[in-house]
Formats: sequence, C-alpha cells, structure tokens
Amino acid sequence: MIEEDLDSAISQPLTIREQVYHRISELISSGKIAPAERIMENRLSKQLGVSRTPIREALHILEMEGFLEAIPRVGYQVKAMAWEELEEICEIRKVNETLAVSWAIGKITPEELDALELNLKQAEADVKGGDPRRFIERDVDYHEIIVRASGSQRLIEICQTLRRHMLLYRIETIYDPDMVLSVIEDHRRILGRIRARDIAGTSQAISDHLDHVKQVITNYVFETKKSVVNSHDATRVQPKAKQALKHRQ
Repeated sequence: MIEEDLDSAISQPLTIREQVYHRISELISSGKIAPAERIMENRLSKQLGVSRTPIREALHILEMEGFLEAIPRVGYQVKAMAWEELEEICEIRKVNETLAVSWAIGKITPEELDALELNLKQAEADVKGGDPRRFIERDVDYHEIIVRASGSQRLIEICQTLRRHMLLYRIETIYDPDMVLSVIEDHRRILGRIRARDIAGTSQAISDHLDHVKQVITNYVFETKKSVVNSHDATRVQPKAKQALKHRQ
C-alpha cells in the first residue's frame, strides 16, 4: 500500500502545480491578495501545505499571463490596476464576445437559454437577500454559458482569461446592490436579444454592457482613489495655509 501511494504521488506532480496555480489565481481574483501587494512564497507555501517549487512555478505562469509583475530582488506582486489596461480589456472583450455570440445564436439550446434566465433570477435573489458578492460567480457563469454555446474552445479560453483580468478591477464594485442590479439589467437585455436571434442587437447590448461596466469601475476605483489622494493633499496643505494666514495677521 505504501509503495502504491508513493508511486501515485510521484507520477502526478503536475496536478499539484495546477492546484496551486488555481488557488493563487482565486486569491488574486477575489481580492484576498490585493493589487500591488507583495507575494510571499514562504507564507503561501505554509498556507497551502506544499513546497516552494510549485508555488514558484505557479507564480511564473501568473506573471506570464499578466496578473503578477516581478520585482528584482524582492519577488512578485499583484499587478497594479491602470485605467488604460481596463479600457484595453473592455475593447478586446467587445470583439471576442461579439464574435462568440454571433456563433452562439444559431447553436444555443433551450436548456442554455433557461440556464441564463435562472442565472438572472438567482443573481437578483442574492442581491435582495443581502449577498451581492455572489454576483461575481453569477456573472462568470452567465458569460461562460454564452461563450460555450459558440462551440469554440479557443474562444472560450481567451474570454476566460480576459474575464479573470477584469475581476481585478471589478472586485471593489460588488458591494453596491444598486450597481449590481443595473448590471443584471444589462444581462437581461442581452438575453432578450439572444432569444430574438438578433445578432446585431445582441452585439450592441454586449458593447453597451461593457461600456457600462467600464464606467462603473472608473467611478468606483479610479475616481475614488483620485478623490482620496486629493483629500490627503488638501490635508497636508491646510496647515501651511493656516501658518501663512497667521503670519499675515
């Protein structure tokens, strides 16, 4: 029995690396490892109960995919968010998901349409039940159903990677129930156009949806951070202004 167990463990090192990769990826996508946060190999090794080798391999893959950046003599950190990258991701998603839906409309099954409808009902129930965070899962599932209906495995892989990048930006927006409900309405419009087998209408609905999401992220992430920085600057400048006024008096 011991020999068999050892043989099994040694013959499947790739499975360990894949599990580590997916776990670290989830930690990044969920915001548990924040943008610009340093990745500690030793800490991850202890938390996941594996050696540093699969940790290092997984981090290298995530760097190649653009989720991490290497810092000389330090290690890795989660890539900081940039508005230009957000805009680029949204525009590429428009192209890919418009193509996906144009292929999917002729192939999508009644069961898949029902799954999309159920997804919307569950998402609304989550928000009204006080759990808007679950929308991230619903959102992933919703777009996944549509892209899978296209029948293109390569397109599925590309769209999955882009959506994972988008999660780095969207994680801060899901605390607002009104925002989540507005995105669910986008999904409802997309589904309505798919049911009508309207390729042009569905493509426009997807484009409008991604523009909406981009604006929401801009407001929540970039404009909020700008306001915080300006607020801190004002706090630093204020004492100097008071001193100048005192001298003039």
